[in-house]
Amino acid sequence: MTSTRVVASLLTLAALSAATFTTTSAQPSNAVDAARLRALYFQRDYETAVLEGASPAAAPSASQELKAWYLLSFVRRGREDEGVAMARRMVSAAPADGWSWLALAGTLNYQNSGAPEAVDAGARAFQLMPDHPDAVWIHAQTMGSDASRRAEAIAFIDNRVPRLKNPAELLNTKAYVLYVQSSGRTRDEAKFTEALATFEKARQADPSNVNAHYQPATYLSGNRRSDDALPLIQKALGIAPGVTAMHQAYWSAVNGSLKLSREDKTAMVQKDIDTFLAQHGSRPGVLFAVSSQLEETKQTERQRALEEQILAKFPDSTESEWVVVGRWRAIQQTADGLKSPQYRELLAGYLARPKHYHMGLLGEAYRNYFNVLVEDQAATAAELKPVLDGMVKYETTNLHITQGSALVRLADRKLLLDEAEQISRASPAAFKAKIESQRQFYETPGDYERSLNYQTAIGHDTLGWILFNQGRTAEAEGELLRSYDLNHESRGNLLHLGKWCEATGNITRAEQYYVKGMSVQAPGVNPCETALKALYEKRKGTLDGFDKYLVEIADVDRMRRKDKVLGERSATPAAAPAFALKSMDGSRVSLESLKGKIVVINFWGIWCGWCIQELPDYQKLHEKYKGDANVAILTIDNDRNPDDVAPWMAQKKYTFPVLFDDGFVARSGITAFPTTWFLDREGRRAFVKVGWSEKLLEEFSWRIEAIR
Repeated sequence: MTSTRVVASLLTLAALSAATFTTTSAQPSNAVDAARLRALYFQRDYETAVLEGASPAAAPSASQELKAWYLLSFVRRGREDEGVAMARRMVSAAPADGWSWLALAGTLNYQNSGAPEAVDAGARAFQLMPDHPDAVWIHAQTMGSDASRRAEAIAFIDNRVPRLKNPAELLNTKAYVLYVQSSGRTRDEAKFTEALATFEKARQADPSNVNAHYQPATYLSGNRRSDDALPLIQKALGIAPGVTAMHQAYWSAVNGSLKLSREDKTAMVQKDIDTFLAQHGSRPGVLFAVSSQLEETKQTERQRALEEQILAKFPDSTESEWVVVGRWRAIQQTADGLKSPQYRELLAGYLARPKHYHMGLLGEAYRNYFNVLVEDQAATAAELKPVLDGMVKYETTNLHITQGSALVRLADRKLLLDEAEQISRASPAAFKAKIESQRQFYETPGDYERSLNYQTAIGHDTLGWILFNQGRTAEAEGELLRSYDLNHESRGNLLHLGKWCEATGNITRAEQYYVKGMSVQAPGVNPCETALKALYEKRKGTLDGFDKYLVEIADVDRMRRKDKVLGERSATPAAAPAFALKSMDGSRVSLESLKGKIVVINFWGIWCGWCIQELPDYQKLHEKYKGDANVAILTIDNDRNPDDVAPWMAQKKYTFPVLFDDGFVARSGITAFPTTWFLDREGRRAFVKVGWSEKLLEEFSWRIEAIR
C-alpha cells in the first residue's frame, strides 16, 4: 500500500471522527465488504481494516454490519472515544438493528472492559439476532469481561458451542474467561490448564483460526513460558503473516526463550524484522512496532530513523502521537530530565497538536506539563490555569495526583486557591467512583475499604491544606484530622497537621506530628525531618544537639519497627511452592536443594522501578550473609528477556544470585513487585514482605535472625 493511500485514509478517519457515517460523499469499495472487515478483525489486522474500511463505512449505502466491524477495528487503533461516539449514533439511528448494538457493545467493551453498559448492549444485540454467531460471540465476550458474570458466560458458551458450525471464536472467548479466572493472588493452575485445553479445542474446530494460536501464545509468554509459546505463535504468523500483532508476539516469545542462545535470538528477530519491513513497511503501525522492538535491543540509530519516518509521513496518526510520548518519557528517565528545556518543549508541542487520539496520553501530558510549570517560579496563575483544567479533565487514572498532590503544590505556592478548592471539594465523589469502578479487583471487603479510606484521606488532607493556605484555619483543622482518622501513615498529612499546629501556637503537638512523620517510610527527603529541624531551631535558638535528638528519635522508631516486623511472622507458615529454576550461570537451583537453610527470595525485574530502588540494599544483604552456610540469599527475575539481566547486573556491579522465571511467579500468585519470601529451614514462608523497603538491610536481617 502506498504512503499516499495511507495518508488519504487517515484523513478520512479524521473526517469520520467529527461526523456520522452518512454525512460524507465517499463511495464504498467493491472489494471491501462486511465479511472482509470481519475476517481482518478476527485476524487482529486492525490497521488494514481501518485503512480499507474507512471509505466504505462512510458511504451512505454502507450496511450496519459493515459499520460495526469497521468500528470494532477502529477502537483497537487507539480511537476508543470516537469509536464509541459513532457506535452510539448507530444505535440512535437504527435502534432495532442488532448490528448497531453489537458495535456499541464491542467498542464499549474495549474502552472499559466489563462495563455494565457494554454487557447490556451485548445482551441487546443477542436479543435482536439470537441465531447469529456474531451476536452470540459478542454477548459471551461482554459477559466474560464482567467479573460477576463469568460463570454465566461459560455456561452460555457451553450451551451454544454445539449449535455453531464453527465455534472456534466462541471457544476462544471461553478460554479467555478461564484464563482471567485463573489469575489472582493465588494462581489457579487447574483453570489455566483448562484455558489452554479450550484453546486446543478451538484449534481442532478451526486449524486456521488465528486467535486460537495467538492468544494462548501471549498468555504463555506473559507467564514466562516463552518456549511453550513459540510454536503457537509461529503457526499464527504463518496464518496471518502481515499482521503486526503476530510479529510482536513472535519477537516477545523468541526473546523470552530460556533455550535459545542470545545469538540465535538476535538472528531470528532481525530476520523477521527485515522481512516484515520489506513487505509492509509503508504502514505506520508496522514502522512503530519495529521501532519499539529496536528500542528494546538498543538499536537507537535505526529506531530513530523509523520514528522520523513516522513523524514525516504520518504526522496525524496514533503512531506519531506515541513517538512523541516515547521521547518525553525517555527524557524523564534521565537524571535532570524534568528540568530539560527539550522536555518542556516536547510536552508543549504535544499539547498543541491539532488532534489527540489517546485521552490517557493527553492527560499524562497535561500532568507532566503542570509539574514543570508549578516548579517554575516565573510561571503565573494565568499560565497554570488552562494546564490545570486540562489535567483534571483528561488525567483520570492518577486521581491521587490531580485531586491530591497537584493541588497541594498549588496551595504551597498560594496560586489558584479558589480553583483548587473547587476541584478538591469534588474529590470524595471522584475517588469513590474510581474505587467503585475497580471493585471487581479487590479480593476482600477489607481490601476495598482500605483502598477507599486511603484515597478519601488524600482528598481531605488536600482540602485541609488548601483551606489552611487561604487562612481558614478552623475549617482546615477539621479536614486535616478527618484525613488522619482515615490514614495514620501519610507523611504529607502529618506534615500539614504539624504546620497547622505551629500556626495556631501548639508547638508540642506540632513536634509530635513531625516525629511521627519521621517514621513513615517513603522515598525521597522526608519533609517532616526538615520541618522538625526548623522547629527545633525555633524553640532552642540553635541547632546544637539536633543530631543527638534525631538519634534518639531513630532509636525509638527502630524498636517500634522491629516489634511490627517480627509481629508479622506467620503463626502457621505455609510451604513454598517447589521450583527448579535456571540460574544466570546456566545451572539449576531447586527449592529441595535449599532445605535446611534459611532462604530469602526476592521477586524483581529490571522493568520494576520500586525493585530497582531497593536492590542496592539487597546487594548489601547478600554481602552480609554470603559467608553464612545456613543462609541463602536469592532472587527470581521476572523480565521478559532473560538475556537482558547479565549485562545489567554487570553494569550495576551486583553479584547476588539470580534465577529466571519459567512461569513460577504466576503459579505462585505473585502479582506485586517487589515481593520477598523468608523461608525457614523446612521451606515454609515464615515472613512475606510485599513492596519496597526503605530500611531493607536492617529489617530483612531482623527476619532472618528471628527465623534462625
